[in-house]
Formats: sequence, structure tokens, C-alpha cells
Amino acid sequence: MTNEPKKTVLGWTAQQQPQQPQPGHGYPPAHFEHHDTQPQATQLPEYLQPYAAPPSPYAQPQPQQPYVDPYAQQHHHPQHHPQQHQGYPQYQQQPVAPSYPQAPYPQQAHYGQVAPSYGYVQHAAAAAKAMEPQPSAKSSKSKPPKQGRSVAGADATAGVSHRVRFIRLTYLHLLLAILAFAGLEYLLLTNPTLVEKVSAPLFNFALAKRWNWAIVLGVFMAVSWVADYWASHATSRAMQYLGLGIYIVAEALIFVPLLTIVQIKTAAIIAKGGGDPNIIRDSAYVTLGIFGALTASVFISKKDFSFLRSGLVMASGAALMLILLSIAFGFNLGLVFSIAMVLLAAGYILYQTSQILAHYDPKQHVAAALALFSSVALMFWYVIRIFMRARE
Repeated sequence: MTNEPKKTVLGWTAQQQPQQPQPGHGYPPAHFEHHDTQPQATQLPEYLQPYAAPPSPYAQPQPQQPYVDPYAQQHHHPQHHPQQHQGYPQYQQQPVAPSYPQAPYPQQAHYGQVAPSYGYVQHAAAAAKAMEPQPSAKSSKSKPPKQGRSVAGADATAGVSHRVRFIRLTYLHLLLAILAFAGLEYLLLTNPTLVEKVSAPLFNFALAKRWNWAIVLGVFMAVSWVADYWASHATSRAMQYLGLGIYIVAEALIFVPLLTIVQIKTAAIIAKGGGDPNIIRDSAYVTLGIFGALTASVFISKKDFSFLRSGLVMASGAALMLILLSIAFGFNLGLVFSIAMVLLAAGYILYQTSQILAHYDPKQHVAAALALFSSVALMFWYVIRIFMRARE
């Protein structure tokens, strides 16, 4: 069969294929409505079937194939998806969407050309899927969770975790300081060499003259100030621990005269037929009990006792003046003064505990432990004096 028209019984029939419209030239959908005017083979009698032209490929629509509007793809917008047009031939330009990733084709079709015929449906579906809007990176559903991040490392709880660690280190160092103080006192009072070389000379010097005790107090205050400065302001961790260690040794030495007096009075009570008064043991229990109660009250109430600072400073100055006056004029500070000093030490414990909970730098656990230890030692000193007066 040639391309020349043939004459049949019913008239002339065009044998040549209709010209296919080229995609990408802006044809509206109505341009693709091809009406085959040639009679189909099924409409002719049997004796005319050999002369009938083969059926046109455009006569039978393929509704399952979607039609893509070339105008919609030129805008490159996620809303311009391929539109389905029933009854139109599936001439489709390859999707051009530079803003979205596309599935690779076996052969890239240029603008105005038809994509390869084999596997075309699969590639068109992949390209249409690639043009769908991608999930935003800011979406909480599409954003992958960060790995290896615990609740402790979160921004909202970072400061809390540092404060908790600081509090634990502070009270651990306080416990170690108390144990070191108790061990040093035991050695200074029981080791013969330390008793002969350190404790006895210090006791004799402190009680030999009235102003000697004032000298001992002055040296202790100077050493305490240096130790506290090193623990609070030194950037080196070794210097901070050195300040804490020096303060523990200074407290142990200044307690030697007082504890020596306790030993003398205990021996006198036992010699008179009385039992062991256990002044040091009971004083330690009472001091630790008061300290624990005050600490628990601050932790439970979460109250800030920073307002006590000015009152504590004035009370400390007044107490120091009374001590100096008692040394100068030779009068004894009685039981009321000892009770007042216990209350002053309790106020310091409240103030310093609230400072530890809210105001101390988390890196200053050594300085915080030194401050608490000084308050506990001050309370222990005057509780011992109260028990000595009560059990004479």
C-alpha cells in the first residue's frame, strides 16, 4: 500500500498518516482532539476490508495515560501537577523543573522533542513524583532528631545540671575537710611527737599571758584570710586546694588549746568519781545536727538568705570587739555570749547555703566548702564551751 490516495466504493481515502502535532509549541488541549474521518475497517463490508486503511493510533483514546499541560510546567510551581485529560493522545514534553530533583532518563529529551518510547510511562511517573513539593527542613516531622544529646545537655537544663554537680562537689569537699580536721586533731592530741613538738608549746604560749591569745587569734585570722583568698580568687585548682588545706591546718591548731582544756576538765571530773562527760563527742553530734537541720531548711524552702549579709557582718564585728575587750580587761565571756555565737554561726550557715544554691560560681566548689567549714568550726567551738560550762 502506497502513500497515494486510492479510490474505494465509498470515496477517496487518505492513506498517509495525519501530521502529529509537535509538543512544546503551545497547542491547547483542543488541538489534540483528532477525529478520524476515514471509515474504519470494522465499518466496511467484508469485500472492502482489504482496501480499508489501518486504524489510526489516535482514534482510540488512552484514558489511563495522564496528559501534562506544557504551560503548567513552564512556571516550575509545585501546584502545577500533570492534569489528566481523558481522550487525548499522550504527547508529553519531558518535565523541566530545575528547582526540583528529577529522575534520570535513559536519554535526555531536549525541549521540543519527544522522550524515548521504551519505559516512558515509568519515567514520566518518576518525574511527576520528583516535582511534588518536598517537606520543609523546618518541619518538626521531617527534621531528624539530634543524636547523642541527653536531657542533661539541653539548653534549658544545662545550668541546672552544672549547679547540681557544684552542690555535690561542695558538700563532698566539706565532708573531706571535716574528716581531715578530725584526723589532725586526733594526731595532735595523741601522737607523742606532735604533742611534744606542736601541741604542748602552742598550749603553753596561748595561756602564758593574756595578750598571747590575742596574738594567736590575729595569726589565725591572717592565715584564714590568705587561705580564703586563694580558694576564692586563684585560677589554678592547685592553689585553691592549697588554700583549703592551709585553712584546715589553721583550724586544727587553734582548736588545740581548747581541746586540751577539755581533756583536763574531763580528767578532773572522772577523778572526782563522775563518769566521762563526753564533751567533744556530744558537741560534735549537736553541731552536725544543727548544721543538717539548717541545710535541709534552706534546700526545702528554697529561700534566699542573702539579706542576712549586712547583719552578719555587723554581728561579727561586735563579737570581735567583745573578744578583744575581754582579753584587754580580763573578764570572762559567759554562757550567753557562747549561745549568741552559736546563733551567729547558724546565720552564716543559712547565708552560705543559700549562696551555694543560687549565687556561687559553679567552678568555686572549693571556696564554698571552705566557707561552710569555717561556719561549722565556729559553731563547734562555742558548742564545746556550752557543754564545758554545763558539765562542770
